[in-house]
Amino acid sequence: MRIALIAFTSFLILQSTNAIFEISGQYGLDEQVFGENRQNDIKSTTVAGSLALYLYNRTAIELNYSNTETVTSQNIVGQTDFEFDIVSEIDRVVVETYGIGIRQAFADRRARFIPTLSLGYAKRFARSSSSGIIRRNSDNALAAFSDGTSKIRDDSVFATLGFNIKLTRTISLRASVQTVFKAFEFNRAQDNMKYLFGFSWYL
Repeated sequence: MRIALIAFTSFLILQSTNAIFEISGQYGLDEQVFGENRQNDIKSTTVAGSLALYLYNRTAIELNYSNTETVTSQNIVGQTDFEFDIVSEIDRVVVETYGIGIRQAFADRRARFIPTLSLGYAKRFARSSSSGIIRRNSDNALAAFSDGTSKIRDDSVFATLGFNIKLTRTISLRASVQTVFKAFEFNRAQDNMKYLFGFSWYL
């Protein structure tokens, strides 16, 4: 409901001014391999989009959304003296973030290179779950397990440093670094960095 209200308000503003829209779509991928035998990995994918409504030449109201899915796969090698061992485990975390704030461009939109900075409020929703396979060491019998899904939501702050490289009059390559952290916990800003690449369009 809130997102629909914001979008409707933006539409009314657009109708009454000569404002310009900039729509951006970006993607990020990160993969890490770890473990003595390189048997474990962490894969994180992010899909993000933003809508900036320029009310002035370089200042805009920004709406943004991102979806980040992180999957950690661990394959345990060896056997212990315990009754049960975890043979493999998959931890999955999905984080959706909705944000609204101000975007400031540091060059005219006709420039070839346009740095931008966005700051604002974000609502973050996280879902996490774990599943895997355990082994009973007395007879090597295998069984699957799952701990269900837990959900968290919190009020957050987002900050995005972006850089546009114009390809045509209306289309640009866009690279950005974004962080989202719980409100007022500024020491956590560097704990959740995303590096994204994509395109933006002026309408």
